[in-house]
Amino acid sequence: MNPIEKYLQGSNEEAKKRALSWLTVFGIQSVVSQKPSDDFCDIIARHIEGERNINQIHKDTHDYYHKQHAHTSKLGKHEEADKVSVRIMELLEEPRCELSIEDFSRTHRHMFHGIYHDSGKLREHPASKKEWVLSNASVLYPKSETIRQYLEYLFAIEREIDYSKLSRAHKLRSYSSFIAKLFMINAFHYANTRTAFVYALQYLLSRGYTICNDTFYREAWYFRNAIIRACYTNMHQGIYPTTEYMEMFLSNLLHDEENELRNHRMMIKGE
Repeated sequence: MNPIEKYLQGSNEEAKKRALSWLTVFGIQSVVSQKPSDDFCDIIARHIEGERNINQIHKDTHDYYHKQHAHTSKLGKHEEADKVSVRIMELLEEPRCELSIEDFSRTHRHMFHGIYHDSGKLREHPASKKEWVLSNASVLYPKSETIRQYLEYLFAIEREIDYSKLSRAHKLRSYSSFIAKLFMINAFHYANTRTAFVYALQYLLSRGYTICNDTFYREAWYFRNAIIRACYTNMHQGIYPTTEYMEMFLSNLLHDEENELRNHRMMIKGE
């Protein structure tokens, strides 16, 4: 059990809220097997307990690894996980979402500057990835030269939607479609899943939603698979994009529903 989970059982509601946010961050990181260090969990405990703000936690984490680099210049086993986790939390604590290419790129750059090359820069090469949920098939990602055009169109369409006129079910369907299309563009050279997750959460939080449970912590892998199913078409096999699995996840996350989330129900059989 992650030591942060203990705060979910306490009576301090503010501490519980901050703990849920950190667990959500850890869920985002888990989709690429990034796990926070024990020392990092000790550092962020002071944030959860209200003793340090996120800027101070950022500095504490930086100082911790600065001392580590006094002995080696290599990236430590947990260093990416810890540093990126702080940066994600910074984005979630003050969520803004302008629905623009510049804003989306800024999110990627904030998360990965100094860790990966070309952070915030749009992809310039073809992309494909074998997916478990597709029996090792890949989503068909757009060509690199069309990424900017796709993003501009996607953000423009989303900005025009009047959510005040939609039912809760239709809002979830619309959010799911937007997130899936954002993922499908695969805009950057690396870390597209984590960036899409974070940007989607920024968008939802900026619209007044809250993280009221640990769904993301427990089911981030399910959500990734659900997004992939919403992006995949194979007419020969009679498979078409569906957001139903994403909607179940978001219903649990945002509305505290209890839909049963099972990865194997999404999996398609290979030819």
